[in-house]
Amino acid sequence: MKIAFFKGTKTGLAALFDIGVHAWEQGNYAHVELILSDGRALSSTFLDGGVRFAPAGTIGFDDTTQWDVIDLGDVFDEAAAIAWGTAHDGDKYDCWGDAHFVCGFIHEKPNEEFCSEAVGAALGFEEAWRLDPNALAVAVKRIIQIAQKRAA
Repeated sequence: MKIAFFKGTKTGLAALFDIGVHAWEQGNYAHVELILSDGRALSSTFLDGGVRFAPAGTIGFDDTTQWDVIDLGDVFDEAAAIAWGTAHDGDKYDCWGDAHFVCGFIHEKPNEEFCSEAVGAALGFEEAWRLDPNALAVAVKRIIQIAQKRAA
């Protein structure tokens, strides 16, 4: 299993969202996908209507100008991630949850997820609605570092 962080900018109106996320969060990433060992990608997107499994090969993760891909090894439980995705497949995109990063008094909606909330929850993070793509990247990288040190 791998995790992919989108560092690029989409085209059209969606580009405004990516630019805003990069600027507001002061980070490299505007979106995140979980790449399963069978090639499918799990995330939640506004454009897709919410939580979904994207078929293998439909997202260009090999474009290193757009994506940073990190191998998760066996640090996270893929079966649990798939189970979470299956249970939440079709949940709506959480626009209000996304907005809470700009206005902290706005609360996330139960049973709706934005990308980093969905991926974080699939990986087992509690209160994953607190994680934007950049915070999730920092947390995942640190967990991998700790796991590698323990294995050495």
